[in-house]
Amino acid sequence: MKRNLCILIAILLGGCLGTHTSAQVRDLSFMAGVNAPLNKEVGSGVVFNLNYGGFTRSGIGFRMGLQWMPEVAEVDHAFGFPVALAYRTKARSGAERLVSGAVGAIGAIGYDAISGDDSDDMARDALGGFLLNLFRDMEFSAGVTPGYVFGKPGPASRATWGDSWQYWEDSWTEKPRDFSLSLDAGVCLNYSLWRFDLKVMPAIHYYLFDNFVYRTASGEVGVGETDFQEQPLRWFLTVSAGLAFRF
Repeated sequence: MKRNLCILIAILLGGCLGTHTSAQVRDLSFMAGVNAPLNKEVGSGVVFNLNYGGFTRSGIGFRMGLQWMPEVAEVDHAFGFPVALAYRTKARSGAERLVSGAVGAIGAIGYDAISGDDSDDMARDALGGFLLNLFRDMEFSAGVTPGYVFGKPGPASRATWGDSWQYWEDSWTEKPRDFSLSLDAGVCLNYSLWRFDLKVMPAIHYYLFDNFVYRTASGEVGVGETDFQEQPLRWFLTVSAGLAFRF
């Protein structure tokens, strides 16, 4: 399903990039989501965003706001001030959205049929493909987020294994720098009702500084430490959803 939805999004991008908005758009939005480092050993956290966006009739605009993350890679309390250039596509009519939803549902069913999935999977994926494609417009953004990490890293966690638990590994995240700066890029789907937008936005972030460094130390009881590794955590993925008011 994930690959199918990505294909559908790619197809829709091709149809939306050449269009323009028909009116000026301004909005104030609040979003919350999951912030996950692209390292399977480190747990994810949550992220909250409050931001303002303004767009011209051509669809070109900007976003700026305030970001708060209660925990990032096991380090507490990070604030950021995202600023981005953005492009918003033309608002689609209700008929266009229904046709797009039908195409998405058919595409999902076709993919499941080729994959040999059962009828329950087909029904679920068809519904997902239909709902995914009912968005009013899309928004593409790229920018930076300067910020500050206030908190301290959490304690190291230990894993043990082997006979009598003789092997051990400690893992923890350290914070070499307080000030942060990330490069950001995202795509936002807007589902509209009157002046409200329900927003769904995946985004990728790259931290320029070593704000979060994941370290592991392992060894054997009675022998001591035998291995030490560290990895800066630079790539993060966020998936957020929220509500905006257009004015």
